[in-house]
Amino acid sequence: MSRTALGVVGKLFLPASKRVSNGVTVKSRARSDRVIGRTPLSAPLIVVEHLEPYTSRWMFYELRHAAILVGDGKLLVTNVKRTCEVELLGEFCRVEKASIVELAPKLDIPIIVLDPSARVRLSPRDFAEPVAVVVGGIMGSHPPGGRTRSLLTVKLEKHGAVARSLGEGQFTIDGAVYMALRVSQGVELEEIPVQRGLRLDLPEGGVVELPFTYPVVDGAPLISREETEYLVFGVEEDEEVFAKTGRPPAIC
Repeated sequence: MSRTALGVVGKLFLPASKRVSNGVTVKSRARSDRVIGRTPLSAPLIVVEHLEPYTSRWMFYELRHAAILVGDGKLLVTNVKRTCEVELLGEFCRVEKASIVELAPKLDIPIIVLDPSARVRLSPRDFAEPVAVVVGGIMGSHPPGGRTRSLLTVKLEKHGAVARSLGEGQFTIDGAVYMALRVSQGVELEEIPVQRGLRLDLPEGGVVELPFTYPVVDGAPLISREETEYLVFGVEEDEEVFAKTGRPPAIC
């Protein structure tokens, strides 16, 4: 049995025709460490702009893992509208109800928005001075729908932001944060190994297949243990809720 799970607004899993066939099977291997490597050229402010109407469990796990990667409670999540989500996310990162678009004029550093549609790739040269790197907090669809550009890039460009891509493939929220941090440490994108597609074994013998691109750390794709456990043991319950209500449950 093979099923493809995908957390998106209005659609939690892909139809069979969109299933991924080139993923690599992973058995409970995950990384939750902070990024360890070279000294940053200039440590960036990492911002995740929340672009979903609510925070699903899947998104919550990715944000918490991103906060671990950034470390020291420095991750900033913006555009969080629901008070209960502000409180829950605030346990491990900085949270703003205002959008980064509203906050941009108040920042005294340049802004880089990570956009898969950008023509220029992120480079260590982008970190010659302090910058804010903005990641779109979107639970991606497959193929990508270009929401980062329409919901974020075009608005931030009005405030002088520049768009950069991470190369081919669609990264998860925490994966994009990891890639930005590694590049800020002087590592070229081409030097960072990645894996396209992911297969997770199910206890009953089937697999969950994901179409995203993952950084490879110590030989394993970068995905937190709690997200792995959710996809293997918990996502089916949320799919049942989605089937009944039209939306997967929020964290609060």
